[in-house]
Amino acid sequence: MTATFHSDVHRDRASTLDPTRRNGIVYATPDGRQLRADFYAPAGPGPFPVIVALPGGGWLAGDPAGLRHWGEFLARNGLAMFAIQYRVSATEKTFPDPVCDALAAVQFVRGSAQELGVDPQRIGLLGASAGAHAAALAALAWDAPRFANRPPANAHAGVDARVKLFAGVYGVYDMLAHWQHEIADFPLASGRRSECFMGGSPFVDRQLYFDASPISHVRHATNKLPVFVGYGTADAVVDPRSQSEPFLRALRQAGHVVRECPVNGAGHFWFSEEHIEEAQSSAGFLAPHLLRFLKRHL
Repeated sequence: MTATFHSDVHRDRASTLDPTRRNGIVYATPDGRQLRADFYAPAGPGPFPVIVALPGGGWLAGDPAGLRHWGEFLARNGLAMFAIQYRVSATEKTFPDPVCDALAAVQFVRGSAQELGVDPQRIGLLGASAGAHAAALAALAWDAPRFANRPPANAHAGVDARVKLFAGVYGVYDMLAHWQHEIADFPLASGRRSECFMGGSPFVDRQLYFDASPISHVRHATNKLPVFVGYGTADAVVDPRSQSEPFLRALRQAGHVVRECPVNGAGHFWFSEEHIEEAQSSAGFLAPHLLRFLKRHL
């Protein structure tokens, strides 16, 4: 086992399954920067199905610790989770770096399956908000020229990066539509996160916005990939009418197995709620639907 696995193992004493957590696993080192992940696993030897998870953060931040409650919840229910840090910036273009980081994480998990105690044939991708954007692109467009052969430096760069499913929660799936939505909220370009992330407006490079949109990569060739899409019906940050709903229509038209989970009256930011096992919370409403989808298709 490599040195990157030498991290603290935490126990969840509240659970009879006693899941474990390993913090700070280095999964890739692009340009000398160590990217880390937190790993959650059920008790026992495995191998377990595993979810590579990307937190949200508006392309400005992305702390895997924000997914701790989901890691513990999934581990108590028989699934492992590998929650990753990925490259973000408040001042410069980072696309397509988060997508490449997601692919590198899948490769690391598959290449390290024996050490982690996971099944290399049962890997899925999960993301929230900006994390759902990167995860969707990694799941649908892993072989696209924009992303192919571009994962950051890691010991598993030659490993297959395909996954068995994708689950997204209030994600951005159409970059041009999201940019147009931002114009209403941020008339000054300095306030538009998508322009910072993309390195300019679509008037500078419209093709880049097309390539950066998961909806552009929905095709018959990928329709064996089951997809879960959750969103709040009152989300004013990532408008489901221009994001989740058109994405779902495209997926169905292409023949994907799709599970839609609208959360009535919910806005944004609720996926990181702590009380995900309480049905009255937005995350608590979504949790059993997501769990059933993961167990059925992973």
